Amino acid sequence: MQHHLKKEPLMKPKLISLSGIAAAAIAASSICVIGTVRAQTDTGIGTNPHLRSQSAGAAAASPGAVVKMSQKDVSFIQSAGGNGQQEVENGKMAERQAKGAEVKNIAARTVADHTRINKELTALANRKGVTFSTSSVKAQNLGSGNFDALYLKWLDERHKMDIAAFDRQAKSGDDSELKSWASKTVPTLKQHLSMVQQAEKQAGVR
Repeated sequence: MQHHLKKEPLMKPKLISLSGIAAAAIAASSICVIGTVRAQTDTGIGTNPHLRSQSAGAAAASPGAVVKMSQKDVSFIQSAGGNGQQEVENGKMAERQAKGAEVKNIAARTVADHTRINKELTALANRKGVTFSTSSVKAQNLGSGNFDALYLKWLDERHKMDIAAFDRQAKSGDDSELKSWASKTVPTLKQHLSMVQQAEKQAGVR
């Protein structure tokens, strides 16, 4: 009796060829508009068409760049931030150098309010992807003579400019949140101007 041996089929090892695929990660970075505010003069940065065209050209030359605010709004932020910091620095100087108690009080109020206003503006700008620096703004030489009168005159002129700029932004700005912030800040600026003009009358310089 013969036994038929059943041959088991040989299992051929399966050769699996893995082709290595290298995955390249591409980091897309969004470009923020950075406005560096240096020592401010009475002319805001936003009024310089050369600076506006430079910024617009830089944005156009960077495909995929994300500019969250219009150049007009960015210019307002730069100018308002720089001017506000100038009022803080000049106010600190006036707290030290002013002779009259009323002028010292106005200086202290100006420093406190504009420090708060600039913090609000910085926070709002950062949320929109805009950063700016006021670190280079220093106290100005207001001229020789009666310091108190010179400081009050400078504050008077500066706040008239501030009120006009903030009113304009509140009415014709592009970003709704920035427009609203400018609008709610105007009353504080008007209070400052009224306070300064009253002090000028009392000092006989108006």
